[in-house]
Amino acid sequence: MGGLRLALIVAVLAIASSVIATPARAQSSDTTRAGGLLDRLGIDRLRLSTIGATGGVVMPAQIEPTSLVSLNADYGEVVPGWRIVFSASFWNSRYTDATVQRFADSLRAILVDPGGDATVEIGKVRVSMVAVGGEARWSPRHGRTRLRPYIGGALGLYALNAEGRGISGTFVESALDNIATGMAVLAGGELLLLPNFRIGMQARYDLLSGARFGSLRAGASYVFSARTGA
Repeated sequence: MGGLRLALIVAVLAIASSVIATPARAQSSDTTRAGGLLDRLGIDRLRLSTIGATGGVVMPAQIEPTSLVSLNADYGEVVPGWRIVFSASFWNSRYTDATVQRFADSLRAILVDPGGDATVEIGKVRVSMVAVGGEARWSPRHGRTRLRPYIGGALGLYALNAEGRGISGTFVESALDNIATGMAVLAGGELLLLPNFRIGMQARYDLLSGARFGSLRAGASYVFSARTGA
């Protein structure tokens, strides 16, 4: 999280320093240049163009594969070929029996048990995750097109929650409960079937502190602007 915050601060300072360093003689063109920067970034072109939902399967490390649901809001192209999409997703599962057993074995190994009959029962440890974030998708086919393959990356905020009888109220539960920033790489494609209806598929891999997982998703979305196939 610290590294990401530092990178954002550096980026903001870099932009700010470039503006401050502008010679005084060019002061009269500051407004025009600022407008040009916004135009190049395409921020002023952000408009909600598509909203949809996806479902799929997620395969977290050391956790049982499970299903996920996601809501997505496409805000259209900021520059040709690049789109901004915001999403929120949720999944719920449990740690694998082998993972829990390894933890139980590590506890048993440090027990003082002269009789040799002590047992350690952890039970099931359930885990759920809520993630919200933004994606930048690049497509070689942009604008008015029915088929849109894409690749991209994402930054997000992830809230992880773990619970179970064997860890309830312990520092283990506190350590597993976590809110962290993370990133993802993704690839997929969308097909405009009807003027206002689009279907799509996506493969994605999320990486954050304390967790990593791949997922496969499929879903449908409603396109507000049928004229542009946004």
